[in-house]
Amino acid sequence: MRYCSLRLRVALVALLFGVAVATQATGQQSAERKTGRYRGDITDPANGDVIMRVAMQVPEQLPTEKHLGLIVLFHGARGHENNYIGLTVTALRRIGLLDKYVVISGKSKGPGWTTDDDAPVLRIIRWAKETYPIDSRRVFVFGSSNGAAYVGRFGSAHQELIAGVVGYCGNYRFAPALKERPAATRNEWYFVHGGKDRPQNSRRACDELKAAGYRYVFRQMDGYGHTDIWDSIGHRSSDNADAVRDDWLLWMHALRHKEIPPTADEQKSLAALREKSRAGKPHDLEALIKEAERIGGEPGGAVVLELLASADAAVRTAAARTTERTLYGPAVTARLIELLRDASEDVRAAAIRGLGRAANWRSAEAQTALTRIATSANASSTDRLRAIEAVGAASRLPLLGNCEDGALIWTLVRLLDDENAQVRHAAFVALKQNVTDTFAYDPDQPVSERKAAVEKWQQWCRDKCGAAPDGAR
Repeated sequence: MRYCSLRLRVALVALLFGVAVATQATGQQSAERKTGRYRGDITDPANGDVIMRVAMQVPEQLPTEKHLGLIVLFHGARGHENNYIGLTVTALRRIGLLDKYVVISGKSKGPGWTTDDDAPVLRIIRWAKETYPIDSRRVFVFGSSNGAAYVGRFGSAHQELIAGVVGYCGNYRFAPALKERPAATRNEWYFVHGGKDRPQNSRRACDELKAAGYRYVFRQMDGYGHTDIWDSIGHRSSDNADAVRDDWLLWMHALRHKEIPPTADEQKSLAALREKSRAGKPHDLEALIKEAERIGGEPGGAVVLELLASADAAVRTAAARTTERTLYGPAVTARLIELLRDASEDVRAAAIRGLGRAANWRSAEAQTALTRIATSANASSTDRLRAIEAVGAASRLPLLGNCEDGALIWTLVRLLDDENAQVRHAAFVALKQNVTDTFAYDPDQPVSERKAAVEKWQQWCRDKCGAAPDGAR
C-alpha cells in the first residue's frame, strides 16, 4: 500500500473504513503522499454529501486500539487545505511522533472560517473518530490568522471535545462558555505571534485566559512577521520556527482531555498497575508504566504518584522519566519537587528533567524549584548543573521575545557571577546559545575583571525581562 497511486490509495482507505473520498486529478504523484498523505473530499457515508475538502496524513500502520491523537488544522483567510499540513507532518516526523497522529487539514466553505463551518468541522471530527482508532482524550485544533481566530472561538465553545488549542498570529474572541467551565475541566492553550505583527492580540487573549483561570503558553517571536513565524521563507534561519513547532506538538502529545475518562480497558490497565506496584514487583512494571504514561492526565498520574513513592529507586526513576513526555497534573509536579531531595542521584536527575519540561510549559512550581536548586550553594554541583541545563532549555523559547517568566532568565544571569566556575560556565552556555551579544563575558575571569560584563548582562536582563525578582541583583 505504501507505493500505490493516490487514487487507488484513497479507494483502499474508503473500502477499509466505509467512507467515500472523492479525489481530484493529481497529476504526478509526490513522495509524501506515498507515506500516508492524500487530498480529497470527505463525504458522508450515510448520504454521500461532501463534509469537507481535506489534506490528510494517516499512519501507515493503524493500531488495533484507539491510541491515535487527532490534530485538525485551519488555514488563514483565502487559504486552502494544503497550507499547514506539510510542515506539521515534517515536524511530527522529526520528533518521532508521525505514527501517533491522524492530521486533517480542512478547507473552509468560503474564503475564511466562520460559524457556517461549525457543523462540518464537528462532523469531520466525528467522522475521524468513527473511521480511525482515535483516542477521544487527544483531540487538538490548530489555526493561523483567520484560522486562529476560528479555533479560539470554536475551541472555547467545544471544550467537551478539544483538549488543547494552538493559535498563530490570531485576533481572538472567545465564546461565552470560556468562563462557564469548572476549573478542573478547562482545556489548555498555546499561542505564537510575530513581534512585528501586533503580538498584543495574543497578549490580550492570554490575559483573558489568565483572568478566567486557564493555563496557556505564549511564544512571541521578535523580528518575525505574519507568515515567517511558520515557514521562515526569506528569514535568516528556520531554526526558531522549527523549535516552536516542535514544542507545541510535544505539548499536545503531553496533554489529555481533563473531563473525558479513560476507556474501561484503560482503567483495568491502571488498576493492574496499582496492584503490581503495591505487590512490590518492579520487574513486571515496565509495560504497565508505559501504559500509564500513554493514558496520561490525572488518571495516569494517580498511578505514577504511587510509583514515585516506591521503595525501589529504579521504579521511582522509571516513573519520573515519564514526566518528560506526559503531563499528569499538579500533584505529580509536587511529588517531583519532593524527589529533588531523594537519596538516589538517578531519581533526582529524572525529577529535574521532568520539572524542566513542566517549567518549559509554564508551571510556576516547577520553575521555582529548578531556580532554587540551580542557585543553592548547598546542592551538589551535579544537581546544580542539571538544574541549570533545565532552566536554560525552558528559557530558550521565551528569549525569542516573550519573557513572561523572567525569573528563569534572571537565574541564569545571576549565576554568571557565581563562585563556582562550573556553574558560571553552564549558565553562560545556556544564555549565549540564544542571544546575539555576550558583552565580552568570560566565565574564567576573576570577579573584578568580569564585573563590567556582568553588569551589562544585568542591564540586558532588566531591559528584556523587567525588574529583577526579589534577591536578584
